[in-house]
Amino acid sequence: MECCGRLWRPTKPYRGAAPALNDLIPGRVDSYFGSASLLENMRSGQIRGLGVTGLKRDPVAPELPTIAEAGVPGYEVSSWQGLFVPARTPPEIVKKMSVNTIEALADPAARRKLEQAGYPVAGSSPGELQALLRSDIDKWSHVIKTVGIKID
Repeated sequence: MECCGRLWRPTKPYRGAAPALNDLIPGRVDSYFGSASLLENMRSGQIRGLGVTGLKRDPVAPELPTIAEAGVPGYEVSSWQGLFVPARTPPEIVKKMSVNTIEALADPAARRKLEQAGYPVAGSSPGELQALLRSDIDKWSHVIKTVGIKID
């Protein structure tokens, strides 16, 4: 994007989705990877959705192709939310919180609201969350090493 005859780029990461969206809508930035919470802005015509980053089309926005379908074969990036507690939290508390969270996610009203906002609902055990976290760490460590990303 050009501004005053030079390429404009933010000098540091955005502090949340709202400031990024504030620059995306008027065109001060060319693109933004965001969550399904941007669907309302897309459907109102403020922004244009190009694709979803998961392996499958999102049921909430079936009109958007996957990035792989749009021309980048093998592309898959998914995000997830997890509930974490300090390492020394007693196991019985962790188990109780896990059970209660899974019960809350099973509530039809809560589930519907999350799914309408583009968040697929899936509960897991602490062990399953740990395995997912390890898998993501391995995946992204490999990507970071392969492309040579360095922290400034």
